[in-house]
Amino acid sequence: MSAPERPAVAGDGRTICAAQARLPLQLIVLTQELQPDPPVHPIRIMTSLRCALESHPEGPHYDLIREHDSADEGAIWARWTTGITPSAVGILRDCPADNGAPGAENDACTLFAGHPGGHSFEFSDPEYEATLTSPEYLRLDEQFGGPTGLRPTAD
Repeated sequence: MSAPERPAVAGDGRTICAAQARLPLQLIVLTQELQPDPPVHPIRIMTSLRCALESHPEGPHYDLIREHDSADEGAIWARWTTGITPSAVGILRDCPADNGAPGAENDACTLFAGHPGGHSFEFSDPEYEATLTSPEYLRLDEQFGGPTGLRPTAD
């Protein structure tokens, strides 16, 4: 795995794109065909899409819709253009980059190999971060014992 060209700096203003779309039924069916054995319940396929790339002024949007059962294969991603219903899904290999930090501080890129823009660890997702610090999330996290391991810590 390679180190990023430039390390992320908290608060440097780089954010996720977050363009939204809905995965149409025909692509849900196609996703099932890409991973036929064993078939999964369609509810396990992400249908509410939110572009996972770094914010970008033009070009296609991408979101992970299902992990592939074989880690070597990559994952199943949807592609769409702003204002147009998604028209493609496909298996894309995982991005091999990580932030180069030692031990538990090491953070792998969660995007696909060859993605445009920065690696996922180089930009922030304000909506996700707001969720993790919301009173509702903190209450549920406490109630269910923090199984995600994502409980925010006070610095």
